[in-house]
Amino acid sequence: MPKWRTHSNRYRPSRLRTHPLVALTVSLALLAGTAGPAAAVAKAEPAAQRTAPVVLAESSLAHSALVTQANGDLTFTLDTGTAYDPQAVQRQLDDDGSQSQLSDTIRQVIDQDLGDINDDTKWVEFDGVVNTVGTTGLSLTVPAADVQTTETWKQSLIAMAAGYLTKLAITTACFFVLPEAALACPAIGRLTGALVKGLATQYFNNELKDPKAYTKTFLEALRTTVKGSVRDSLLAWMKRTYPAQMGLIAASINDMFSSWAQAAGGWIAQILRDMADLLPDGIAEWGPPPTTTDTPQLRVMVVGDSMTEGMEGDWTWRYRLWQWFQDQHVNVDFVGPYKGTKQPDAGGPPAAPPLQGEIQNPSATPPPVSGAYARGVPPNFDSDHFAVWGRQAAQDKSLIGPMVAQYKPDLILFGIGFNDMGWFVSDANGTLDSMKTLVDQARAAKPDVKMAVANVPQRLFINGRQDLVDKTNQYNALLKDAISTWSTSASPVKLVDWAGSYSCNPQACPAGYDGLHPNATGEYQIAYAYARTLNKEFGIGWSTPSGIPSFPGRPASPVSGLKAEAVPSGVKVSWDPVFGARGYTVRYRMVGATDWSEVVVPTNRYDTTWTEDGWTWEYQVRTDNYTDGASAWSMTSATAHPETAAAPGNIVTRATSTGVDVSWDAAKGPHTDSIDRYEIITWDKDVPGAYISSTAVRGTSVHIDGLTPSHHYLVAVATWNRAGGGMPGVARSVTVGAGTPAVPTNVTIKSIDATTVQLDWQGSTGAAGYRVWTRNVNDPGHTYTADEYVSDTPQRQIAFLFPGNWNFEFCVSATNGALESDRSACVSVPLPPPSTGGSQPPPSTKSRQSTAHPVEAPLLDEGRLTQRQRDLAAAAAPRG
Repeated sequence: MPKWRTHSNRYRPSRLRTHPLVALTVSLALLAGTAGPAAAVAKAEPAAQRTAPVVLAESSLAHSALVTQANGDLTFTLDTGTAYDPQAVQRQLDDDGSQSQLSDTIRQVIDQDLGDINDDTKWVEFDGVVNTVGTTGLSLTVPAADVQTTETWKQSLIAMAAGYLTKLAITTACFFVLPEAALACPAIGRLTGALVKGLATQYFNNELKDPKAYTKTFLEALRTTVKGSVRDSLLAWMKRTYPAQMGLIAASINDMFSSWAQAAGGWIAQILRDMADLLPDGIAEWGPPPTTTDTPQLRVMVVGDSMTEGMEGDWTWRYRLWQWFQDQHVNVDFVGPYKGTKQPDAGGPPAAPPLQGEIQNPSATPPPVSGAYARGVPPNFDSDHFAVWGRQAAQDKSLIGPMVAQYKPDLILFGIGFNDMGWFVSDANGTLDSMKTLVDQARAAKPDVKMAVANVPQRLFINGRQDLVDKTNQYNALLKDAISTWSTSASPVKLVDWAGSYSCNPQACPAGYDGLHPNATGEYQIAYAYARTLNKEFGIGWSTPSGIPSFPGRPASPVSGLKAEAVPSGVKVSWDPVFGARGYTVRYRMVGATDWSEVVVPTNRYDTTWTEDGWTWEYQVRTDNYTDGASAWSMTSATAHPETAAAPGNIVTRATSTGVDVSWDAAKGPHTDSIDRYEIITWDKDVPGAYISSTAVRGTSVHIDGLTPSHHYLVAVATWNRAGGGMPGVARSVTVGAGTPAVPTNVTIKSIDATTVQLDWQGSTGAAGYRVWTRNVNDPGHTYTADEYVSDTPQRQIAFLFPGNWNFEFCVSATNGALESDRSACVSVPLPPPSTGGSQPPPSTKSRQSTAHPVEAPLLDEGRLTQRQRDLAAAAAPRG
């Protein structure tokens, strides 16, 4: 199990009232005070002779200098950054007494009862005095006569001085903050001083290769020597305050040593910085009382969407947070109705579209929550949760009350709201209202429940969705201002900064595998965000995590069992599922084509349904974990023999103020004896990234409402029989809310070659498309004809104009469904100069327009209507 480390710059708790030095006092008590026989703490007896008394005197030494030399005297200064009582320090000095020299007193005090722990050769001889420095500092000054010039002597002096001054500061703080532990304070101070002295000595000896390992060895030895008064005096206090204060205490330790390091500079700063990380690690390793059956359980319910539930093969941030609880020795019980991740979708043929007016009831289908976790997640992971793929706060606000009443959580972790704004359910204010209702309903079910509410992360930018970026920013600002007003004394509500902790924004999303959902790094980042709030705001745990440990990459095995086969609906491509695959990329093309079309599917099946009999398709398939990697390609092919019915004929569209009326003739031809319904497809051409919508009827006409006025919509109709859906027939596009468009103007013509022309014109207001009319000027009937191809844009190229393009003239009309304008003024290219030595070719009575755009081409070229199995969430749709 990876260890979680604290870092001094992560946060500085604003509500901590514990003296910073007592943080170190308590941490050492935690580390050393839970073992050892009960015995009285010995007190140093003063020597009979005091030839060099220790005197507490005022000094004006500069705060920032830890080691200074003036007039030959050498001074070591330790500034704790917090005020203390000078009289308390003086009492300690009196109690410590004095041997013949100050160095002897220090050695006796620090080395007392520690056996061989600090039995080294780095004790040196010197005399001196201890002084105060302002109101927060202590210094030790050695007179010039005792100062030696060797570097070894100076290093030993510094180690001894640092240990002794730390002992004085810690003991003083202990007396002030923990009067009930007064008997233990001298022992705690000595132990702390010994630790500091030992670390400094190790550092100077270049033996501090692994400070953490040294501390473990040191503390293990302390367990066998520390006296029982430490345990007896402090464990009762610890029982009352743990775990509420331990996170704050650990952070205070970091603050204290970091501030010392900043003042120190140089090599001594490195020791202090090491200790800033080392001592909280010691708390994490040794400090907390072991979890026992009589420790009250903390019942936690995690509420969220896909980013919280995770998909098969994910570790999930819920697991990473559970690890933190275990490392903090918090007796936690995750609660909720579900246990798993989102399992892969079951592969199957494309489903028939619902009939218009048919009520869809997603709640009738159990949520996908039976997926497995990453292979490395242990079986004892307490995975209960209340998170569902695609879930919105607007949905959960009516569900949370019964869940809280049933599972009775002490703490709820909310991570929801993205889908409300991503799927246009609500704006920022509406999402905030839903979240407030969630909080209110949870509290109504359990008045003392505590809640941590996360803000909403940004995602990689989706073309056309600046609104999502703006709404997310607005919601997070509103939530930050509102959340403090949601608390009660019995039921506090605190903010979790998911957005600020998660490396994902509109420009880049390294923490998300698909531009939103967390990869393994993102899972840690989200868990850390919650852990920080739980520790800082609720006092849970004694340290906060930082630094993401190494973890195995997500496997991406090639697919196996790949095969393509003709089925009544077209071609079915299937393969064996790959555990943990986020999706699969399928390439497809007709035999003879050079370019591949490509789509990502969420399941181990892909169907080609819009195909004709005899078309042979080639496929390549690979496991696709998005930014987490992909496998090699596997290949197959098959020839289609569909039994679907042809598209209906005579499809007519008429725009209404907010929709479209569509009618058609019944489909004719083979396989029409089992027609079940007609699917009407609409696609908003004016919304970048829009996906098709469809409904179905069993008749031959329909009205579709709820479309956006002034937007241009593609409309198509497909026939569904017992084999499935056939190739759609494309109708004329419509401009919703518009009538008959104006006549196109400024038509120009350019000769591309002898049989090809390029036409351009000024577009018409309200037009959804344009038709080009052609007349052979040599036709006695002067008849204009047009095919049914409708151009979306005000230009078109026409080819195969035999015997030459100068024989034809062209006009343009604008369409809006069945409505069509008059023809524009007609244009033609000039006649070529007469040839010499021959006759001009005879006039043609026929022209041939370009067939580069057959009726079905717009659908196939869009690359959207061919991809029935496209997973909306995985295809950069804003769904969590």
